[in-house]
Amino acid sequence: VLDRPVASPAGGGQPSDTGRLVAGDVVFSIESVIAGKDDGVVRHVGAFEEGAKTFEVGAEVTVKVDQDARVLHARVHSAGHLLDVAMANVGYPSSVLAPAKGLHQPDQAYVEYDGKVEGLDKDLLIRSLNDEMSKLVGAGGKTCSKLMPYDEASKACGGSLPPYIEPGSSPRVVVILPDTEGCPCGGTHVEDVADVGAFTVTGVRVKKGVTRVSYTIEGMKGHERK
Repeated sequence: VLDRPVASPAGGGQPSDTGRLVAGDVVFSIESVIAGKDDGVVRHVGAFEEGAKTFEVGAEVTVKVDQDARVLHARVHSAGHLLDVAMANVGYPSSVLAPAKGLHQPDQAYVEYDGKVEGLDKDLLIRSLNDEMSKLVGAGGKTCSKLMPYDEASKACGGSLPPYIEPGSSPRVVVILPDTEGCPCGGTHVEDVADVGAFTVTGVRVKKGVTRVSYTIEGMKGHERK
């Protein structure tokens, strides 16, 4: 536990940072970073390198984050938020297919939407989303994330917030592109959506009233540009 956390914890379907904590010749390898649900304390999980001593309370440490992994996590996560914009642009706004949850891992990524469209042409949707995402990424645009008072956050997120956001709180809201609907989110994101890079929708599945759109981006395991 550090007085000022630097490494980002897991959250919003995104994995945590990895890296090392270093104090002199004592090195702790960070395997995951977890924020406590009840106390909010950020804890670093891992192990000291073989033969290393432990840190003393109050010791000054240097946090060395795996930058390549951090950037990839941000790109994968931002791609999921941008996919929400693309869905709306091809005719399926949140009033039809509402973003519900997502997984944004280096080896698997998808966004699930509450709702289904009768007679949905999945192949057409895949082509339309790939075309739209190519346009959005190519055009670029600055992302914005900030803490907002509850009512302001609700307005930014389309008029309501998920039930897990307590009234009176100040959630962090991400607006992936200017003048688009925001979303409460604790993950990391790129500064400009152009940094998402090559994007491919790999599948659409509809099951039990939920529409899942799976995707990959350049740098993810198994990504093939199409």
